[in-house]
Amino acid sequence: MSVWNFFARYKKPVAALLGLAVLVCAWGLTRLKPDENIHAMIPASVRERVELFEYSPLNKKVFIGVSAPSAEEASLAADTLRAELAQADLLSLPPTPGADYAQTLYRALPYRFSADDEQTLLLRLTPEFVKKRMADNYENLLSFQGFLLKDFISLDPLNFTELMAQKLAAFGAGTALEYQDGFLSSKDGKTLIGPYDFPGQTADFKVAQRFADAFQQTAKKLGPSVHAFYLGALRYTVENVRMIQTDLIKISVLALLALAAVFIFFFRHKSALLIYLLPVFILPPAALITYAVFGHLSGITLGFGSVVAGLSVDYSVYVFFALRGAGNTPARETLSHMKKHLLCNFMTSSLCFLALFCSSVELFRQIAVFSVAGLTLSLALALYVFPHYWTHLGEVKKPAYAFSVSPLSRRVAVWVSAGLILFGVLGVWRVQFSGNVEDLNASTPAFKKDKAVFDSVFAKTAQNNALLFVFGNSKESALENNESFPLPLAVGGVVPSDKLRSENVARWRSFWSASRANYARLLVSEEAQKLGLKPAGFAPFFESILNAPAPDTFDFTDLYNPLVSLPGGRSAVVNIVPNERRYREAAQQSGAVFVAADELKSDLIGAVGREALKIVLLAFLFNLAAVWLTFKKLKTALLTFIPVVLAAGFTFGCFWLLQVQVNLFILVFLPLLMGLGIDYGIFQVMKTQAGKPTAYPPSALLAAGLSTLAGFGVLIGANHGVLFIMGLSSFLGVGGAMLASLFILPAFLEQK
Repeated sequence: MSVWNFFARYKKPVAALLGLAVLVCAWGLTRLKPDENIHAMIPASVRERVELFEYSPLNKKVFIGVSAPSAEEASLAADTLRAELAQADLLSLPPTPGADYAQTLYRALPYRFSADDEQTLLLRLTPEFVKKRMADNYENLLSFQGFLLKDFISLDPLNFTELMAQKLAAFGAGTALEYQDGFLSSKDGKTLIGPYDFPGQTADFKVAQRFADAFQQTAKKLGPSVHAFYLGALRYTVENVRMIQTDLIKISVLALLALAAVFIFFFRHKSALLIYLLPVFILPPAALITYAVFGHLSGITLGFGSVVAGLSVDYSVYVFFALRGAGNTPARETLSHMKKHLLCNFMTSSLCFLALFCSSVELFRQIAVFSVAGLTLSLALALYVFPHYWTHLGEVKKPAYAFSVSPLSRRVAVWVSAGLILFGVLGVWRVQFSGNVEDLNASTPAFKKDKAVFDSVFAKTAQNNALLFVFGNSKESALENNESFPLPLAVGGVVPSDKLRSENVARWRSFWSASRANYARLLVSEEAQKLGLKPAGFAPFFESILNAPAPDTFDFTDLYNPLVSLPGGRSAVVNIVPNERRYREAAQQSGAVFVAADELKSDLIGAVGREALKIVLLAFLFNLAAVWLTFKKLKTALLTFIPVVLAAGFTFGCFWLLQVQVNLFILVFLPLLMGLGIDYGIFQVMKTQAGKPTAYPPSALLAAGLSTLAGFGVLIGANHGVLFIMGLSSFLGVGGAMLASLFILPAFLEQK
């Protein structure tokens, strides 16, 4: 029994099985948790540097900010907000230095005693320096807080602790940031931002949502004059998931309404409801297949399902119109005539997505698998299942809208085509492309406002500084590699490797020879006696320099942990360095990674350009080969590309006129436009070659195009930047390809 006869014989059981399969797949789809990782949207050539931010200590920070009419109000609000969030276990506050913090720093010095420190101490062991320092100690002891400083002065009368303070200060060198009671402050003090660690998983939406709710409740208590906000991975997680969830609901409703309008206008037959319900049959299985291939599924891939919905109905639309115009011709014979056309359309669309699959952007590969799976299912339904429910379409009255399309004359078509191509060239030349990775995230008006306030404090820091990642097979080896970096790095002075710690202690012990210690004792004792202080009071100092160093209890990682663990068992040290060429070149020579915002942006633009060229060339070559094999004539094959070229020119020209800033997701649109445009071109070529042109009425192409716009063009209503640019591109491109196929291409297909 043939496949056709099988479906013809068991129509009702097949319908029941289809319904059951839809329910099972829909249930499976509800069990999936869409993954929203921005790194899946980045080309491979720059992905490593973007991904490193995820493992940076800065990525785990949540930045709590307040803005108020006065510095006093801002300080009070920031303290209140910090205290309440910490009490609710929503923030991990850095340790507060206690009374013995200075002593802790002093005892940490031997383990971080560098060769430069050795030279500094030599300059301090002079009668002039000791005299001045002891005079300062005398004044401090007589001050109000003298009773607090007594023990520290006894331990460190020459203020060697200052060397440790300089090492800590090196982390903020060049940042141009002002600190006020633990907050980063604007110049006027009216905006304060506190960087904190979040104790939970920043990428978990439920966790991020709980934080957002608690933050809003706390922020309301600060009063109407205070604006409180937070930024960081937590905010991005909430913004992205919320917006995509809202967009998916809105897009699905709009798509269903638009498809319903197309159905009512063009089909008007209850059996054509199968076309309307086609997305329900194909989208859940396509999503599950994609999940099985990649092990995860992006929410944007699901959003792209509306695209596949629009594409997938084309096959059934063509079959429906062919069967309605077939009269008494058996359905199997009509379908045999249509099969070449549908297979060619399927092949060209699939090859375009194959070109997309060749991209290094993982999300594009997901979209390619999702789309090809959906198109395969829709083709099988259009050829073998649905026709058995459309056996009496000839009895349906022709709708009142029946019309004919009058193509442009050859002369006018040439001029219009030339104008559109010129329009497109100008558009490609002048279009604004965004290389900002943050454009791939959600951006509500509230988020943009808060980001602007944040940038007003941090903008100069981001511009003047960069991140430098030094790698190793373990944390110890990463620290050792960091210490051997050609240029000075602040981390090495505060978080030394075990090897360097041993070297530093040995240097400290060697420096404090018996003769040098006695000389220091002589200088201190002389000045102490002159000031009326007892030399014996400084015995703790001389014990510390002559004996083995006290245990090191200083843990800088409580304040800033530069050590991160990477996949594959590797580790990295994260350094904040000046955004200078010498650090970039040193990183290249030593195998480190230098990440600066300006460089990353330009590299991203270049990577997207290369990806676009590769995808478009592959799609063009794949489709040219497909249509040439179908029609056996190169000239005819090239004619099918006319709708593609003209639609692309129209789209990019409109981008320029409308001042649309496009992002890297234009790469999804380019092969899609090629596949759609060629499909419409194939329809018109088949019409001129068909022995039965009634199978190719203009209304069939128009219905197919409008169905695609109904499924894909509705993305223009999305708020998420990625979905919006895909929707706008399709609205212009698909609409342009459809009109070019109806009114321009036939002028070049006329037989003279």
